[in-house]
Amino acid sequence: MDDLRTKVESKKRNRIIKIAIVVLAIALLLFGFKEYRDGKEQATNSQENIVNIEIHCDELIGNLDVLKDPNLKEYIPEDGIIYKGTCPITSGETTVFEVTDKVCKDNDIQIEYSYTAGYGGYYIEGINYLYEFSAGKYSGWLYTIDGESPMYGADKLTFKGGETIVWNYTVDYRG
Repeated sequence: MDDLRTKVESKKRNRIIKIAIVVLAIALLLFGFKEYRDGKEQATNSQENIVNIEIHCDELIGNLDVLKDPNLKEYIPEDGIIYKGTCPITSGETTVFEVTDKVCKDNDIQIEYSYTAGYGGYYIEGINYLYEFSAGKYSGWLYTIDGESPMYGADKLTFKGGETIVWNYTVDYRG
């Protein structure tokens, strides 16, 4: 009788051990697969979670004489590049304005803007102490996305990810 009881208990113990091993194996497979999948998605979506941004005033380098205030020369980098880098975004939600504001604030670059009720949006007046009209009546900041000039304000356009914003200070926006 004791042999029979020992055999039954041994079979129960073996069954419990086998079940525990199967449950553990399934958990490891699921967890390991999730880590692999998340890592793969993160690698393939990395371009979709950032935008590139550049802020230039290189047009002023050859036109310093057009500055209304000669003291502004100190805010013009030798190569004309105020900033060049990337910024994280939330796809479909983050705007050009938000990226520009964040980059400037995170990198201690002066930025000034105002809300224009008539257009229902924000207008960037100045970056790095260079303002609209600082270099004449047709000067100011213009931006492109992937080389195209949008017909919308900077706070109206959102990103998919991987785009490039370029802000250029122009001496004459007409041409």
